[in-house]
Amino acid sequence: MKAIVATDQTAGTAGVKLVERPEPQAAINDVVVQIHASGFTGDELTWPSTWTDRVGRDRAPSIPGHELAGVVTALGYSGLNQTRVEDRFRFTGLRAQPIP
Repeated sequence: MKAIVATDQTAGTAGVKLVERPEPQAAINDVVVQIHASGFTGDELTWPSTWTDRVGRDRAPSIPGHELAGVVTALGYSGLNQTRVEDRFRFTGLRAQPIP
């Protein structure tokens, strides 16, 4: 898959490149979504969450993006998950919303 990847926090947008990445695999409770559209702003490169996770671990190289829309392509095992392959979703902030 192709992804826009930020590799260097100090380089700003010069540290952003389009690269080929391996297809993600769904682990337990994961949902893999093929993204059809994504918003991106240069300000994301200054957000702490772009570069470190919630416990302070380095996330570089990071794939920035927010306000996403796409289709579920794979599911990890979950006995509680109502999501199905081919369901459409949009993501705004931290919320995922089904698209009817």
